[in-house]
Amino acid sequence: MNEHADNAHVTAEWVRRPLADLGGVAPADAVGDADARRKLDDLLIELAGHHVRLTNLGLPTIDPADIRKALGIEALAAVAPRTPARVVRPGPIKRNQLLDELGTALTGGDVDSVAYFNTKSNTVEHFMHNLGDQENARISEADANPDMKKISPVTTEVRYGIMSDFITLVEDINIAGRLRSAISGKGAFRRFREAVDEDDTLRRRWLGYRTKRHYHLALDWLNANNFTPEGINGADYDWEPTPEGARAATHAAGKPAEGKGGEAKTEAKPDETAEANAPEAPTTSEERTQSAQADSSGEEVAASTT
Repeated sequence: MNEHADNAHVTAEWVRRPLADLGGVAPADAVGDADARRKLDDLLIELAGHHVRLTNLGLPTIDPADIRKALGIEALAAVAPRTPARVVRPGPIKRNQLLDELGTALTGGDVDSVAYFNTKSNTVEHFMHNLGDQENARISEADANPDMKKISPVTTEVRYGIMSDFITLVEDINIAGRLRSAISGKGAFRRFREAVDEDDTLRRRWLGYRTKRHYHLALDWLNANNFTPEGINGADYDWEPTPEGARAATHAAGKPAEGKGGEAKTEAKPDETAEANAPEAPTTSEERTQSAQADSSGEEVAASTT
């Protein structure tokens, strides 16, 4: 009885106290605000993962279900999950070499290289930064060549959003909570990769989802630059233009986004949160090769099983 009373007291205190994770809003007030409510749902999913781990360790913990009950949102949470930014339907993946290479270039690729799209041959060409003056001269020539379009990677927020969207599709709340915890704080990309690698089925599902989202980024970029390579049909990849995709592709293309009245505005620098979530990229060529081979083999399997 004392434990139950303590939990009820902690729950009552928690729901009325402003939280930094909710932008300084109390959970009780976040229920009625659309943006704060989405943050609250994410936070409760993360707490569910912590609750499972602490319970398994025999440690005291508050059940997020009790918090939902105190807020009166348990029914709403069950029928109104957050919708991912892009719709990815389940099914086999139609692989395309250009979209593979363009998607990789847009999401970071090799940290030692710079990528260009050759508009004559409709291919992606890579140049290395660390190969001396001769390679630097080739990069300068590519910059000056009107047939070569430099591929600038999308922002960290876009890549982080793909992971976050995938988590909303995970039905098991315990797994979703573990993944949500993994992407909180510095080293998010590495921890997320380690978390999905713990379960082979989850890993295959993630690789298939990631491939389709990378293809969507590639198609957004082609559309933003008015490139129409022969043989690529967006409908084959569940793709259609969206305002969000156009904005991400415009930034990746190196063009300033337009503000109100047609005035150009520069992209803001990533904030401390984005910096904290920056990926920990492989530091050696051997690590990069191993990572690429693992992703490639996993995605091939995902293509036939997703």
